[in-house]
Amino acid sequence: MKVIFYVFLLFLLVPGTLVSAFAIVEDFTTDKTEYNKDDQLIVSGNVSYDPEIPFVTIQIFTPGKSNFADFDTISANSDGSFSTTFNVGGPTWTSDGTYPIKITYDGNLEKSIEYKEFPEPTTEPEPTTEPEPTTEPEPTTEPEPTTEPEPTTEPTLEPSVSEPASTFSSLKLQIPNFPAFDKSPQYYLDRYNDEPSYKSWFDSQFPLHSINDVVGYKQTHIPNFPAFDKSPQYYLDRYNDEPSYKSWFDSQFPNDSLHNILGYEDPVSVPDWIRNNAEWWATGKINDSAFISGIEFMIENNIIMISTTSSNEISDEEIPDWIRNNAHWWSQDLISEDEFVNGLKFMIQEGIIIIN
Repeated sequence: MKVIFYVFLLFLLVPGTLVSAFAIVEDFTTDKTEYNKDDQLIVSGNVSYDPEIPFVTIQIFTPGKSNFADFDTISANSDGSFSTTFNVGGPTWTSDGTYPIKITYDGNLEKSIEYKEFPEPTTEPEPTTEPEPTTEPEPTTEPEPTTEPEPTTEPTLEPSVSEPASTFSSLKLQIPNFPAFDKSPQYYLDRYNDEPSYKSWFDSQFPLHSINDVVGYKQTHIPNFPAFDKSPQYYLDRYNDEPSYKSWFDSQFPNDSLHNILGYEDPVSVPDWIRNNAEWWATGKINDSAFISGIEFMIENNIIMISTTSSNEISDEEIPDWIRNNAHWWSQDLISEDEFVNGLKFMIQEGIIIIN
């Protein structure tokens, strides 16, 4: 179920939780910019206080946001100030580098620190003494000439190791949601051929490529597969929902993924910290905004992609309990990623999450 979209997450209403448009993170600081193992990191800042949102969520990510280094949820003071201390280092601080820190309080603010497990060693320069006067060096004799080396036979060349196959690259999705998973190549070809303004737009975006290069499918050894009048979503749904179809595809294309055959890069795997986010949100340890930041991260990094059309109206409907259950079950691998994504799709279709 994979299609890129950009999301403006406006309101998530949960029983007992009111999201205020004024409860934002004003600023935060750290007591230093660079830390070493066993240091203490003090994070302090201010939010526009809203008594209905009592907790400030602080997330510290490892380099590249591949996982959590540390996490805390603290209460904001009535004047909006907050402060907490982290112990730096340990098994979750996996490598030297830049560690992003995100503060969430119905709004996000992100900065970063540098972490090096051990400080750079500093050595004192050795004192230098005045050199003692030396005697004149003895004259050296010229070395005797050596005979020419015996000619050697030509070296034999070792067989070269073949270069690794290049990574899969695609023209698709260079423009967000284009081509969309729920539109067939024929849909785009018809628009290109029948609408001069659409043709002009495409040619301006892809001056070096044809419409077929970008939206079409490559030919395979099976005639008319994939068919131009079938959308990528059609094939993905069959592959995910019909075991016999999956078995047939895997037997025909043992070295290729369905995404690659359709011209798309493979989806990125879900980082562990995203599953932690889902679990903490489901059990009330973090608020809606912190959970939303995880969804935004997955969308921005193409980890989850949803093919759907959103409502243009904001719903005042509360998030159903089964959405939280889904988040908990998905974090525990009790349901599939597709089932979890279907819950997100529901929130989009009902206007709880707004797609622009």
